[in-house]
Amino acid sequence: MKSEGYKKYTEQAKRAIKGEAFFESLVAEYSLPNQIVGLKDIGIDYICQWIYGNKPTWILYAVQVKTFSSKTARPKYIGTEKKGFNQLKKYEIRCANLIIEEKTLSYWQTLGMPVYLFAICDEGAKLNCYYKRFTPVLTQDNKDQSEMDFYRVNEGSSFIAFADSSRRIGGFARDLFIDYTRCNYYKGSVTYLNPRSIGLGQFPDGEYVIFEDLFQIYDHKIRCTYQQVKSFLDRYDKQKNLKEYKSK
Repeated sequence: MKSEGYKKYTEQAKRAIKGEAFFESLVAEYSLPNQIVGLKDIGIDYICQWIYGNKPTWILYAVQVKTFSSKTARPKYIGTEKKGFNQLKKYEIRCANLIIEEKTLSYWQTLGMPVYLFAICDEGAKLNCYYKRFTPVLTQDNKDQSEMDFYRVNEGSSFIAFADSSRRIGGFARDLFIDYTRCNYYKGSVTYLNPRSIGLGQFPDGEYVIFEDLFQIYDHKIRCTYQQVKSFLDRYDKQKNLKEYKSK
């Protein structure tokens, strides 16, 4: 029987399967990954829900997974993120396969949730995982990817959910929380999810805190929402008072 009619199981296909399997195994401790396959894959590979302990949270995030070989691109260590931020090791990765197309960025912008590119480096004997945050880019209408760092988020087979696991600060959880907040502010809402509800020991404990630095970025959108809500409430109160007056 001739084999010409069969599709080849290429090295690229093998690498992609290894990368996705590695991603799922890494995040499974802290997230429920739901894979999007076939025709439904229109720019994202997974919709994940963050898990705290054994309880799913309200935070969803979208992921695209790309796997590359260390033979074609080797991550270059450029420093460690400072305290107050994720405190993870930063890398520069120059790989054409990791550039996101403009049409995909435009689609991601409509999702209204944090979005990440997870880059899996196949080093032969081992795999390493890096992620890039796209939420700041998507919510500030600046789609320049050239200045964005990758963060290494694994130590062997362990996911670095927190840079300091005893205090539960930094790590991917910190970025996810801030990116979730960015998405809310971008939509004009100052809704604040208590970080303790997702296991994060960072930031004030409560549900009514405003991040002033983020507020400045999304000031216009928040004010527009406020004016719309205020206008509605003023009209609603007038109608309500009028009905009460007529009923007397």
